[in-house]
Amino acid sequence: MGYLGNLVNRLFGVPFGAGQLIAGLHVLWPLLARLLLRRFGAGTLTGVTKGLVEFLSGGTHGVVIVLVSSIEGLLVDLGLGSARREALGLTMLTGAIASASNVFVFQAIYFSGVAMAFIFVMAGLAAVSGALLGGYLAWDLRSLLAAARLVRSHEAAAGVEGVRVRWRRHLATLAVVSALLAGGVFYFVSVYTPFAEPGVVRVTGAVESPIEFRTESWAGREVTVVAELRGSVSHVPPAPYTGVPLKDVLALAAPRPGATSVRVVASDGYEARFVLLEVMDDDEILLVVDEEEIRLVAANYDGAHWVRKVARVVVE
Repeated sequence: MGYLGNLVNRLFGVPFGAGQLIAGLHVLWPLLARLLLRRFGAGTLTGVTKGLVEFLSGGTHGVVIVLVSSIEGLLVDLGLGSARREALGLTMLTGAIASASNVFVFQAIYFSGVAMAFIFVMAGLAAVSGALLGGYLAWDLRSLLAAARLVRSHEAAAGVEGVRVRWRRHLATLAVVSALLAGGVFYFVSVYTPFAEPGVVRVTGAVESPIEFRTESWAGREVTVVAELRGSVSHVPPAPYTGVPLKDVLALAAPRPGATSVRVVASDGYEARFVLLEVMDDDEILLVVDEEEIRLVAANYDGAHWVRKVARVVVE
């Protein structure tokens, strides 16, 4: 999800925010569980489970994601439980509200100081995503699963014969599911590097001498800067960071004439892009050791340019 969000941001040409367009996929699961089980609490418990899975599998938001997902699940229960009969419109509205809630919860926790207008823009994007990728997709998936007899529908339980699957009615859902499956295969095969060696960053691309950066080889060449992380969903007050300037590492690798940009890529596929000339003139972009992993600290850039678990630096 982090990789997809970063990809969406790049497509829109912004460092963060547009990734909320896929936020609806987070509320798909509690919505689908609530629609299938028709019991108050199914959404909340599914939200808690999803948050715990994300936290325990190394999600970048830490334990906060458990609270965020739990609130999304609770809102799903409240929304779908507010009417006696389920309806597509109510499901989409519930998905929109639950998905948008993540923006306000993150802001309330981190107090990142982002302008309120930008917060509401992000919440609007998340709401649209929640209505479509959450509400509509969950509603149609429930119908498709029941028609295909992959789950036992309430109509079947009541002795009503199931209907034949009308695939044309589910083309949008099948297209989204197929795209997600294809994207997942591409991500785990070509992007994700789960066995990247901790503490090692490979510098490749348009350079004369590809190198492997190891912090122990740069002892005595570190610098310390005071930086404040100001992101769209997180904020870290000013603090000192000690590390090796990225420009010194790139100078050793010797970028080729004509190279214009630098991509700093994490082991999970997240990346930040910089202008090469700006990096070579900036003493406050550091490679810092953070819990045996390498982290990029970019003091003069927004939080979206700070990269955890750096695995590669690619000059282009």
